[in-house]
Amino acid sequence: MWPWNHVALGYLLYTGLTRARSGEPPGDVATLWLLLGTQLPDLIDKSLAWTVGLVPSGRMLVHTLFVAVPACWLVYRYWSRLGRPERGVAFGVGYLSHVFGDAIGSLLIGETAYVRFLIWPLLSVPEDSQESIIGEFTEIELALSPGLAVHGVAGMGFVLLWLYDGAPGAAAVRRYVGRRGHVGRWENRR
Repeated sequence: MWPWNHVALGYLLYTGLTRARSGEPPGDVATLWLLLGTQLPDLIDKSLAWTVGLVPSGRMLVHTLFVAVPACWLVYRYWSRLGRPERGVAFGVGYLSHVFGDAIGSLLIGETAYVRFLIWPLLSVPEDSQESIIGEFTEIELALSPGLAVHGVAGMGFVLLWLYDGAPGAAAVRRYVGRRGHVGRWENRR
């Protein structure tokens, strides 16, 4: 999945969970923890595979459930002890939606071998083909197709939902950066 797809999937799941639990939209800082959770697996694994060459796959070390579940639990415990468990929940929803989104995506296109990352190192993980991945970034065709239409409608739906929720996270970033561009302190909000 593309990074923005991970954000959209994580946000849709998290806003649904938040609204079901409290009737409120997601909080500002919790949404930023959700964003981190949706991106962290790729930031680490793809860097280790494609930049450093330490591992053969961009879905290996932190994509595995043996790392994902304890990482989510530790972040949840940390924020729970500080009286902000919703931030830990947000991170966990983002992280786990990323991992399972990658697995479901591979299953849908018939690449069942690429789902083995969930229980690596018990099962081996196929090596990434960096040439095809880099080609995806440089040769994106925007020809009208049903797939492009679905992505466009889903993307617009995600943005509209985020705006309807009050654009959570944006205010926290504005407060942090401040009007003059200097770094401020995080306010103690959800």
